Amino acid sequence: MRKALIAVLAFVALGSAQVLVVDQAGREVLIPSQPQRIASAFGVATPYLYAFVPPEAIVAARYLGLPDHPLSRAVMARIDPNYAGKALGAEITAEELVARNVHLVFAGLKHLDLARVLSEVGIPSVLIGPETFEAVKDATLLIGRALGQEERAQVLVKFYEDILSRIAQATSSLPPEKRPKVLVLGTSALRVASGAMYQSRMVELAGGVPVTAGLPGSWQNVNIEQVLIWNPDVILIVPYSPVEPAQILSDPLWAAVEAVKTGRVHKMPQLLFAWDTPIPESVLGILWMAELFHPGEIELDFAELA
Repeated sequence: MRKALIAVLAFVALGSAQVLVVDQAGREVLIPSQPQRIASAFGVATPYLYAFVPPEAIVAARYLGLPDHPLSRAVMARIDPNYAGKALGAEITAEELVARNVHLVFAGLKHLDLARVLSEVGIPSVLIGPETFEAVKDATLLIGRALGQEERAQVLVKFYEDILSRIAQATSSLPPEKRPKVLVLGTSALRVASGAMYQSRMVELAGGVPVTAGLPGSWQNVNIEQVLIWNPDVILIVPYSPVEPAQILSDPLWAAVEAVKTGRVHKMPQLLFAWDTPIPESVLGILWMAELFHPGEIELDFAELA
């Protein structure tokens, strides 16, 4: 991963301090120093913003899979009483962001077209695509420096690195026969996380083997025949999916799958932001996976590390 993506050069232009960053799309972006009105057009970027700036600085955001649960909503309202009014829909337009008088937008690599339009109207955007552990660290440092929060970013990265290291120490010696084959399901029963995605890196570190290792790209739609060929030992459902374990366990089409026969179909937990997303908090999801894959077999204290 290029170290340049976290390089930040501060200088004075047109009488006001500005910052030049190189984002994870390789774009040089000139942004205002300490912007006051920030938006997230990418659900993965939203947790990063709340980690770095006060909620009043966030004027629009995508809230990926925020649970419709009273406790979760209450906690989110405690963090940001106005979050509901800031929520953006799935299809985000430059016009909507202009209407909210946004000064800076954080978005995903898939938002290149949106970034071009925003640039034409004078709104800078920073694109991130953290699909590996290194890319999560780089994204944390990039966003932290872009927002003038370098020290906070370093703290988050150290926390992330420390927990990853402790998990790796606990799982690295597991022999191949002890590593379950794992399938991660997305927003439908036959929509799966590819081998290139962050969820697959999580499974590997937790001591599992992603059955989609050879599948490229992002989320992919497959058929039940492919699932039967993979025959996973464990099936995980992302927390923001409408699919529930009971649906898979009771569906006769899935009955021959090993995970179904043994009842090892689970939905990932979450309180606020989803544990399968590529953010520092995802270490909680990896800890949960490791305990699930290897109950009583590895020395990891979830409560202590979390």
